[in-house]
Amino acid sequence: MLGLMLLGAVAFWLPDVLLQAVRAYKFNSLDVKIITLVMPMTFFGTFLVAKRGSGGAKPGRIGFPMLLGVWLFGGLFMMISASFTGSGFMNPDGARGVGFLLLLSLFPMYTFIMAAYDGSLFALLLVTIVAIVIWVFRLIRD
Repeated sequence: MLGLMLLGAVAFWLPDVLLQAVRAYKFNSLDVKIITLVMPMTFFGTFLVAKRGSGGAKPGRIGFPMLLGVWLFGGLFMMISASFTGSGFMNPDGARGVGFLLLLSLFPMYTFIMAAYDGSLFALLLVTIVAIVIWVFRLIRD
């Protein structure tokens, strides 16, 4: 399950980290639009590959841990992203501040708040809502 959580987190947050690394202080509203589209696409593409590679496992056994990873590891990835502009792991409070932020990021509400500052909130909400809707329709269908 931890492997699927990490897979979901990396699939979702990696485009954000890469774009933040390239754009750094030049990150703007166009970049927010890009990550709003690309992050959910990479997540769902990775989900489809994982589902196909699992030998027919139920999508909930793959999708739920992946989505959980997005929410639980989101703070870590956003801190990596913020490091390119002097925040995150470049925190002036040192290791103590970084540790505190990492602990806070384990709470989903904090991931929501951090995503609002990061510019990835719409992508986070989109992937979450679509995943829940797919899960509900599969429950109704089965």
